[in-house]
Amino acid sequence: MNWALHTAGAICDDASIEIREDPHTMRSAMRPLMKRFLLLALMACAVTGAVRAANVGDVPIISKLDVAGLKEGRHHFYLNAGRGATGLPNLVPVIVMKGAGEGKQLLLTAAVHGDELNGIRVIHRLMDELDASKLTGTIVAVPGVNQAGMEVHSRYFGLRGGDPNRAFPGSEKRGEAEARFAYHLWHNLVLPGTDLAVDLHTQTTGTSYPLFVFADFRNATARDMAYSLHPDMIKNDPGEEGTLETSLIKKGIPAVTFEIGGPKEFEARMIDRALAGLENFLNSQGFLSDGARPAREQPIVGTNFTNVYADEGGLAVIEVGLKDHVKKGTRIATLYDPFGQPLRHYYAPVSGAVVAIATDPVRDAGSMLVRILH
Repeated sequence: MNWALHTAGAICDDASIEIREDPHTMRSAMRPLMKRFLLLALMACAVTGAVRAANVGDVPIISKLDVAGLKEGRHHFYLNAGRGATGLPNLVPVIVMKGAGEGKQLLLTAAVHGDELNGIRVIHRLMDELDASKLTGTIVAVPGVNQAGMEVHSRYFGLRGGDPNRAFPGSEKRGEAEARFAYHLWHNLVLPGTDLAVDLHTQTTGTSYPLFVFADFRNATARDMAYSLHPDMIKNDPGEEGTLETSLIKKGIPAVTFEIGGPKEFEARMIDRALAGLENFLNSQGFLSDGARPAREQPIVGTNFTNVYADEGGLAVIEVGLKDHVKKGTRIATLYDPFGQPLRHYYAPVSGAVVAIATDPVRDAGSMLVRILH
C-alpha cells in the first residue's frame, strides 16, 4: 500500500485522475485492483494538497473556489474541505453558474444540517432552469454542504460530530471536527467573492416549518431579501452565534436563512414555492431582468419565539396547524399514554402564529410540540 500511495501521489502532480474502467483494455481480474489503485491515487492527491489535478469522474476537485477565470456557463466542482476520520477528503459539491454580465456573487447553500434536504432539490431545479446568457453576476450553489451528516441521516456532522451551523466561521485550532470543517468552507468557499447569501434549511427530524425566513432587519438588504422570497412567515432575528447567516452578517455580507418545510424528503409543493421565491429574489437583486413581483399575501412577521415542550414522554396529538393564529390559553396539543389515556393538555402561553409543529407523534420528555411566533 505504501508503494501505491507513493506512486499515486506522483501522478497528482501532472495528471488528472478519473475513477473509471475501460472494459476493452482492463481484464476482469485486474479491475478491482485498478479501482483500488485509482482510489488510493485520489486519496494521495488530497493528502499531498495537489487536489487541483484530481477529478472524480469528470468533476475536478479544488482546494479553493476562484470564479474569476471561469467562462460563462455552468461549472461543477468538488471542494476538498479537509479530511475525515479515515483520512479520506471531505468533498463538497459546488455548482457555479457564471452569467454573461458582470454583477454580484450569490452564495446558495443547502443541507448544512444533513437531514434537511428540500433545499438540495431547490438548487438542482434552479440551476437547471437558469440561462447563463440571461444572468447578470454569478451564483455559487452548494447542494449538500454536510455530506458527512447526509450519509448517516443526521442533522449533525457525521455520527459523532456536533452542529455545523453553530460552528462558523470555524477554527483551525478547536478540537471539534465540525469547527475545522466550517473553517475550510469559510475561507475557501464562503468568503471569496460573496456579496449576498441565502442558506436553505428545513425544520429538523420530527418537526416541520412553513415557508419561513430568519432575517436580521438591522441589515436593510437582508430585510429586503427576506420579503422578496415571498415566505409565509418572517422572524426579525438578531441571529445566533455560529450560524452561517449570522457569521456573514457580522462580516457585512447580507444573508438570510430560508426554511423550507420539513426534513428527510423532497416536498414537491414546498420546493415549487421556494423556487418561485428564489427566482423573485434574483429578479429583485438584478441577477435576472424579468422584474420582481409583489407577494400575493403579506407574510406574518414576529420578533420572538415561544416553544411549548412535552413535560414527559408520550404520544402527541397536535391540535393546531402551521400558520394558525392562536390566542393565549388556546388548547394546542394533548399527550397520551400507550393506552390512549390523556396525560396532559397543552395550551398556548402567548398569542401569536404557529410557526413549527411536531410531526412525529412519539415525543420524548423535553421535545418540542409547538413553536409560536409573536
